[in-house]
Amino acid sequence: MASRTPLGALKQSVQAPRLARAQSSTTTSSFFPTQSFSQPRQQLPPNSLWFTARPSLNATLQSLQTTLTASRAHLFKAGLLPSINSSLGVDAEFSSTLPHPRARRWMATKEMATYLRNGTDLKSSQYKKLTSVLSNLEGLLPYAELADQLPSPSSPSLVVDPVAASKGALEGQDAFRGDSVSLRAQLEDILARFQQPQAVSSTGIAVDRVVGKDRRLGKKDKEGRVMAVGRRKESGARVWIIPAQGAADAAEQIPGRVLVNSKPLPTYFPLHTHSAAAIQALTLTSSLGSFNVFAIVKGGGIAAQADAVAMGVARALVEWERCEVEAGRIEEATETWRDLLKKAKLIERDPRMVERKKTGQLKARKKFTWVKR
Repeated sequence: MASRTPLGALKQSVQAPRLARAQSSTTTSSFFPTQSFSQPRQQLPPNSLWFTARPSLNATLQSLQTTLTASRAHLFKAGLLPSINSSLGVDAEFSSTLPHPRARRWMATKEMATYLRNGTDLKSSQYKKLTSVLSNLEGLLPYAELADQLPSPSSPSLVVDPVAASKGALEGQDAFRGDSVSLRAQLEDILARFQQPQAVSSTGIAVDRVVGKDRRLGKKDKEGRVMAVGRRKESGARVWIIPAQGAADAAEQIPGRVLVNSKPLPTYFPLHTHSAAAIQALTLTSSLGSFNVFAIVKGGGIAAQADAVAMGVARALVEWERCEVEAGRIEEATETWRDLLKKAKLIERDPRMVERKKTGQLKARKKFTWVKR
């Protein structure tokens, strides 16, 4: 025991400076408060599609698909649809009594991408997929109006602002839902957000957009000339037509002429393929020689200019027939020139600008270099 006493005293003498340094460190550290390293709360993405290539577009499409399914399920429970996935076309159950409008004009591709805050332009396939869902929702409007009048269960509460809901937080999705009183009112609210805004004239007056057969394709002046515009690729043509002045005797009647940039048609378009394409509308309507045609065409190549002139002539003929029918000088036929030329694809502009690349080739026409070995 006596031998352990000096060893215990030695341990105490060694530990005493350590305790003093520890106490001094605690007293000095009290003057310098320690910095808190509490990490901020990590913000969660608004939806599960946040990490996709186009989160806003995908979330909006998902919301619209959910809205379409919920609306069809409600109409099915009300007894208005034979099934949830039933067709709403001409073979629908109430197609003879309920109208199917589907005549709204949606935003253009660039306007739609800006509204969706997509960051990039929409592809044609993406725009077509989005507008097809909107058209299906529009086809439900007459059924929804009838369902609101029936003593059916309350309509579902739909997300009336899918774009804002795709940007909002997950816990705040209920703020973007509409009132479950009227299904038609909710669908109208959804469709109005994607609809093209109303046109405004130069004087600031709202003008209704004319679509379908009521849309005018040309303009008639006081002299009886009808002017229309045609385009193809980089070419643009302005075309004027006027009926040829017929003589009293049919044998002395002078046939109408076709001038392109103040030159006869065979002179400006030496190839028969181009000249025949330019007057294709006159040939289809059996009015070749009945009109004097004057065209001014610029830009592009010869083939594109011929197609631009053909489109301008077709639109001018359609507008001339419409003016004559409205004036009562001719009777409206069962198949109008508009229907005939629309089947020939001469009324609407061809959106193709360049020839597509072919598989197994370097470009549209260029082939890979042939290597013997």
